[in-house]
Amino acid sequence: MLNHGSGNPVSERKEGISRRKLLVSLGMAGAAAALSQTTLLEAGGAERPSVSHAVYGTGGQPGECCVTLTVSGLRASTEPYTLVYITDPGHEGWFHADANDSLSADNTGTVLVNTSGIRFKRHYGEAIHAKWFGAKGDGSTDDTGAIQSALDSVPAAGGTVYIADGVYRIDAVRELRPASNTTLLLSPGAVLKAIPNDKERFAVINIINKENVTVRGGTVVGERNEHLGTTGEWGMGISIRSSRNVTVCDTIVRDCWGDGIYLGTNDSQNPRVECEQIKIIRVTCENNRRQGMSVTACKGGIALASRFNKTNGTEPQSGIDLEPNGTVVVTDFAVIGCECNDNAGSGIGIYGTTDTNARNIILESNSCLHNTRGIQIRSASNNKVLFNNCSDNTDMGIRIAINTRSVITEHNDIMGNTAARNGGKGISVEGTATSRIRHNTISGNDCLNNAQEGIGVTYSQYTHVADNRSNGNLYGIRLVGTTSQFNDLSGNFCIENVYGIQLWQSSYNKITGNTCSENKQAGLWLRKESHHNELLSNTCIGNSQAAHNVYDNILVMENSGFNNLQLNTARKGNGAARAAYGIRIQSADCSDNLVANNDMLDGGETASYLDGGSGTTTLAGNRL
Repeated sequence: MLNHGSGNPVSERKEGISRRKLLVSLGMAGAAAALSQTTLLEAGGAERPSVSHAVYGTGGQPGECCVTLTVSGLRASTEPYTLVYITDPGHEGWFHADANDSLSADNTGTVLVNTSGIRFKRHYGEAIHAKWFGAKGDGSTDDTGAIQSALDSVPAAGGTVYIADGVYRIDAVRELRPASNTTLLLSPGAVLKAIPNDKERFAVINIINKENVTVRGGTVVGERNEHLGTTGEWGMGISIRSSRNVTVCDTIVRDCWGDGIYLGTNDSQNPRVECEQIKIIRVTCENNRRQGMSVTACKGGIALASRFNKTNGTEPQSGIDLEPNGTVVVTDFAVIGCECNDNAGSGIGIYGTTDTNARNIILESNSCLHNTRGIQIRSASNNKVLFNNCSDNTDMGIRIAINTRSVITEHNDIMGNTAARNGGKGISVEGTATSRIRHNTISGNDCLNNAQEGIGVTYSQYTHVADNRSNGNLYGIRLVGTTSQFNDLSGNFCIENVYGIQLWQSSYNKITGNTCSENKQAGLWLRKESHHNELLSNTCIGNSQAAHNVYDNILVMENSGFNNLQLNTARKGNGAARAAYGIRIQSADCSDNLVANNDMLDGGETASYLDGGSGTTTLAGNRL
C-alpha cells in the first residue's frame, strides 16, 4: 500500500471503492465487462475474475484493484491497477487497464497512459464528452483543441461527441473538423462562439470530404460584430464541402461574417465533387452577413422547417441562395416549410451559371416576407415553386429572369403561391429581346394588391398563365415586348385592378376564358402594335370604375391589328360607374381585326360597340 503524504503523486488518493458504489456507478454488467478482457490480473494465467473479484480484488480486500485517482495521479503511477475511478471535475469516470494495447496515445478524455505505459480506457455510454478532454465552456478559454481532441477520439465505426451547456470559444481559423460517422451533439445551452480574427475564409465547423456526419442542437455564433478585418465574405458558421449524408438539425447559426451554412466543394480537389444528400432540419440562421445558407454544389438534399432570416451586410444577402459555383450542379434539392423573411436581398434565390446546372429544385410552402424580392429564379430551368407566401417584399414577390451567365430560363412551374402587397410586381417573368425565357407555367396563384403587375410577362414565349386570381393591382396581367409571343392566358380572374389584362407590343398570344371585371379603366386592352392575338370567350363586366362612361370593357388601340375577338361577353355593369363601350376599336391604324360572335348586349353606357378601325370584319353573329 502507498503512503499518503509521501510526495508521490499517486499517493494523493488510493482508497478502496465500495462494492455498492462501484456497482451503482458502473453497473454489475459493466464491472464484469471491464475485467472480462485479458487484464494484468490474468497475465499469470489466472481465470477471468468474477464480479466480486472485480470489486474486492484478490484476497477479498477492498482497494487492491479499484482505486480513485486524479488524472495526474494515474499518469504518474506505476501500479498495475485494473480499474480506476478518475475524480477530476469534468473528467469523472471509470477507466480499466487494457493489456492488449501498447500504442494508443493519451488523449486526456478516453485514454490515459501511466508511467509504466499501461493504457487505461474510459467506460462510457452513448457519447464522448468534450469536457473529458479539457473543454471549459467558460466563455474565455479557447476550447478548440479540447473539442477537436474529443472529435478525434471517435472510433472509425462511429460515435457521438457531446458538448454540455456553456460558451465555448472556437478558433474558426483552425476550425472544428468532425470525421466521418460522427455526431456532434450540443445541449440546448451549448454555444460555439468564434474568436475574432482578420481572415477572409474560415468556419466554426468544417465538414470536408466526409460522410455520415450529424450536427445537432446548440448555437453557433460567428464574429461579424468583432471581426478584425474588412475584406472577404467567407467566414462561415457551418461549412459542408464535398461530403455526403450530412445532417444539421435543431441548431442556431447566427452573426457570421459570411454565411450561416455553406454547401459547396473542396476547391483543392480536381475535379471538384458536389455534396450529396444533405439535410438541414429545424435550423435557424439569423443575422448573418452574406447569406443565411448558400447551396453551391449539391446533388440531393432538403432544407425543412428551418428559418433563414435577417441576412444583411454584403451581397447577395439572401435567406437561401441556391447557386452553382462554376460548372458544378445544384440539383434535386428541396426547400420545404421554411421561413426566409426580413433579408436585405431575396428570400430564396435559384441562379444558374450554365444552361442546365440549377435544376429540379422544389420550393414549397415557404414564407418569403419583407425581403427585397421573395423568390427569384434566374437562368435556371425545370424547377418548381409551389404554395409559397411571397408577400410584403419591397420589390417583387416571385421573379423569373436571366442573369449575365446564361440567357435560358425554361420549364419552371410557379403554382399555388400567394404574392400580395409587394412594392413591385406580384409575379414577374422577365426576358430580353435576345433571351430564351419560355415554357414557364404560372397557375393557380393569388396575386393581390401589388403596386405594379399582379402577373407581368416581358419578352417571353410560350408562358402558360392560367387560373390565377390577380386582383387589386395596377395591372392584373400584362404582356410586354415584341418577343412576348405564343403565350396562353386562360381562366384568370382580374378584378378591381386599374387595368385588367393589357398587351403592349405583344403578338400571337391567346387570351381565353378570363374574367376582367370592375377594373378602374379598361378590362381587356390591346396597345402599341399588338397583332395577331386571339381574344376568345372572355368576360368583361363593369369596368371603368375610375370614371363613369370613359373607359371600355375591351379596347383595341395604337396600331393593333389582325386580332381575333370572338365569343367574348361585355357588359357595362350596374354600378354608378359604367364602361363607355363593350368593345371599342379606337382608330383607323387598328386594321383588319375580326369581331365576331361576341355578346355585347348592353355592353357600354355610350354604345355596345364602336368600330373606329380600318378593314374590321364585324360579323352578324355579335349580339348588340
